[in-house]
Amino acid sequence: MTEVSVFIPVFRESEQLPNLLSRLAAQDISKEIIVTIDEPKEGFLENLKPFNGVQFIVNKTRVGKANALNDAVKMSSGEILLFLDADIELNGDPDFLTKIAKEMETADVLDIKKKVEKSSFLSKMAYYEYFTFNVGSWMSSKSLGKCPAANGAAFAIKRDVFEQIGGFHKVVAEDIDIATRAFLADRSFAYTSQVEVRNIVHSDWRTWYKQRKRWAIGQALWLKDFYKALFRKFLEKPQVFLPALFVLYPPLISASLTFLLPSTWMYDSLLVFSMFLSTRFNTVLPVFLFSLPIADVLKILLISFTSFAVTAVVFFKLSKKLGFEMKLHELFVYYFFYSVLWMAVIVIGYVQVIAFKRRVAPDWKT
Repeated sequence: MTEVSVFIPVFRESEQLPNLLSRLAAQDISKEIIVTIDEPKEGFLENLKPFNGVQFIVNKTRVGKANALNDAVKMSSGEILLFLDADIELNGDPDFLTKIAKEMETADVLDIKKKVEKSSFLSKMAYYEYFTFNVGSWMSSKSLGKCPAANGAAFAIKRDVFEQIGGFHKVVAEDIDIATRAFLADRSFAYTSQVEVRNIVHSDWRTWYKQRKRWAIGQALWLKDFYKALFRKFLEKPQVFLPALFVLYPPLISASLTFLLPSTWMYDSLLVFSMFLSTRFNTVLPVFLFSLPIADVLKILLISFTSFAVTAVVFFKLSKKLGFEMKLHELFVYYFFYSVLWMAVIVIGYVQVIAFKRRVAPDWKT
């Protein structure tokens, strides 16, 4: 009996696919590998001829990721369904699939550790972004044993669970969607750092924005579908969901504190400080008067840098636990630039979905 069925969806082509298939084929476990390819580019299929043991489903027209994977699952026989993106790399662990099967003995859904291969500025920033994905999954696994989301680049689910919740739905964020339905069905979840995959991410801004815009729209559509059920779960365990939310989106910390904390304490502090110094230096009063209009700016700066310091300490501790490497200068840029930019894209996505009733993402077939 097949123990693990591996599914890899491809759109047009993938440079990483041949190496990925070689690593998977070498795994000493009962397995089957099914690759679905929509609209393959000319010559791409020639590179796949050496892989005789792999099943290829070639669609001349684009059927969409959800449709392609659902059809592939129907052709499979494994009790464990492992979904891998075509743009990942394995690190050569000969027991990759065996370890996943072992982890799945006590979990219905398994999220797998993901690291970004650093090769450009964007990939360095994405390294920290994916780190937060890992932390969120780890926190949910340890605290709840369940999780409303999973990163679709590499995750596994038991066949009976997949069939019970109806497989992939035709939505933009099909990975988060299926994880949420498993979560609401009270299915168990685990995160593993025992095995990992390497993500190859985009290195140019145009492609990055195009992908993140799709993610943002998919996230907004997902939340629109599930916000009532998720809010009820949030009220049950806010001590779990709030920290995970702030880890995933660090700018929320500074924004929340800036909004909640009144500026009067900064005004009062400046007043006391100035009056104290004015007894010794006559020039302090004009400085105080000049400082009043910028008290809000000083408050924002103080909150921002304090929040960053706390975030840095937390991230460094978690990185050691999960096997990631943190560099303070990269984290600084991620916190104050990249994550803020990503939050802005998310806001744009939510506006498009809520205000303009958008139901699909650009260049994405569901």
